[in-house]
Amino acid sequence: MPDLPTPTGKILPRNLTARADHVVRGNPSNTRPESGVDNCFPGLEFDQRNLDKAFFPGMLFDFHRYNGSRALEVTGGVAAAHGLTTADLTGDNQVFIGAVCGRTRVDQTDAQVEPVDCRERDGLDVWRQVHDLLPGPIAVLLLGRQTTVATLGAAAVGNLNALRMSGESFVRRAPDGRFQLAVLVSDRARYLDENGVIDPEVYQPGDLTRSLCAPWQYDFRDCGCFYWAASKPDVTSNADESIPQMNFLRADRTPVPDLDTDALDLGSPRRRLELGYPRLISDWQVLPVVLNDREDDSIGNPVPPDIPLLDRATVISRLKSLATVEHALSVEYLYAHYSLNAPRELPDSASRLMRRIHAAAFEVFEVAVDEMRHLRWVNEALGTLGEKPVVGRAAEIVRDTVHPFELRPLTPAQLQWFIDVEAPSQQVGTGLDGMYVQLHRSITKQPDVFPEADRLAHLIKLVIDEGEEHFRRFTAVKEHLAGLDPLVYLRPLRRPGAQDELGRTLLDLSDRYYAALLGTLQATFALGDQAGGLLIGQARVTMENLHEINHLLAARGIAPRFTLPPAFAPGAGELPPELANGQATREAAIAAIEALATIRELDGDLRDMANSQQFETAALLDVLDLQG
Repeated sequence: MPDLPTPTGKILPRNLTARADHVVRGNPSNTRPESGVDNCFPGLEFDQRNLDKAFFPGMLFDFHRYNGSRALEVTGGVAAAHGLTTADLTGDNQVFIGAVCGRTRVDQTDAQVEPVDCRERDGLDVWRQVHDLLPGPIAVLLLGRQTTVATLGAAAVGNLNALRMSGESFVRRAPDGRFQLAVLVSDRARYLDENGVIDPEVYQPGDLTRSLCAPWQYDFRDCGCFYWAASKPDVTSNADESIPQMNFLRADRTPVPDLDTDALDLGSPRRRLELGYPRLISDWQVLPVVLNDREDDSIGNPVPPDIPLLDRATVISRLKSLATVEHALSVEYLYAHYSLNAPRELPDSASRLMRRIHAAAFEVFEVAVDEMRHLRWVNEALGTLGEKPVVGRAAEIVRDTVHPFELRPLTPAQLQWFIDVEAPSQQVGTGLDGMYVQLHRSITKQPDVFPEADRLAHLIKLVIDEGEEHFRRFTAVKEHLAGLDPLVYLRPLRRPGAQDELGRTLLDLSDRYYAALLGTLQATFALGDQAGGLLIGQARVTMENLHEINHLLAARGIAPRFTLPPAFAPGAGELPPELANGQATREAAIAAIEALATIRELDGDLRDMANSQQFETAALLDVLDLQG
């Protein structure tokens, strides 16, 4: 069948992720260079100078210099076609940009273009001129360090635009073959290939960020600013200040090292006296602590704890258990959130008291959401290990003592339990964080046992990092509620019992959403990437609907039940086939639609919500049928 003509106004995908026919894991649009925040003082996301190093096809330049912009390498293009080689750029006769010429405004004609003399500019100023060049024909004048103005002849800066318009390129050499000058004309380089991504043949990993000062960048060694103390010290003194200035990254770690003084040029001997990247990775511990600008080795290096390594079967068993614990904690945190007397959305007219309670409720809810994310990550780890997903709920949570799962309001005692369970463990292997640390070490230290170590370690590290934040969040909750009577900030939630008809319908709907959510999570964890992200999206929608219904219940003084479907109960064993293939989730979703229809008939104030949720739940059924 012949291809149909492209409709007018059709938006065409410009990258591989967008071309996929289903949702895939990959870099989002905000990782593309055109969406980045480029800034050379010192840089936020990438340094534009590192992108513009290849502005002229077939050549690479360095703009990180105080004495102009030097040509570093010939990789092809018109330069190579005219006999220019990388060997011409090295040695005593270094080659620099003498001038550039090209359109810099969209309303500018070719005849109006004025060449820019770069001979007396520093590298940053030369880059500014290069950065302004628009796509299209450009000309660059290259001069050897020993080239004088008298030797320019027809290549004089004033003639550069005429040469650009004629497309004439040439290389001039001295009688001994030594490079003197060159005029090269070509279209300004494109940075993106046909798939809309940066050309990996030109830009190596780390190129765009190598000169940034930002402390979250590993490539701080190549920082060109030398002042960002949050990343690293640049100049320090020794402990007794007998040597007032030393390079912090020096490779010579003797008590009286060789000192370097040239800190202006990234290509200077200063760099050759510093620890390179391999040494920074293998010998980072030789860098001392710096206090008050003085190097102090008296603190010493921490001794890593002796952590027993777990075998593969034990790691899998621990992950399965932790998945149920993450589920249980999420539900306990959600119930505690609903027990706080705060609205779902804070009105502008809220009192100071309401704002304090709402701030506490917000923190608790955020931790509950994190725990659901942990449940996902643990199941991704299980899937990586070739195991089936686990979304059951633990009957008890073991910390220093055994804590039975129970839905309790956020009393001071319950809040303290939350703080204790999320507190950093003082012993590896105990507490939630200690268990994950032991798993992480067991995986990373046994690559022969865990060939999937890279992916597994990443997932577990995510859980560890967020767990540290949970302790701080619950501590903040305690501060928000400090001095308040629990009778003031807690709702008097009634246990499900003799409710009115609407209350019973809302409770039933809440349980059905909970069942549908667990079934959807089970299905999406089992399918993994095959689900194309559709099921996890529907799981989020179902979770939001459950949250909305539970807030309605809490506002009416009714405690959500979080009734666990029998198939997910502790000790239920292998999931029955009807749940594994999504049938139970379909039944829960159908029941939820029926309950929503009842709500729409009972209470006119809830009709809009019921209509919206009924539509979203029907969409869940469609996705389940599609996956089936």
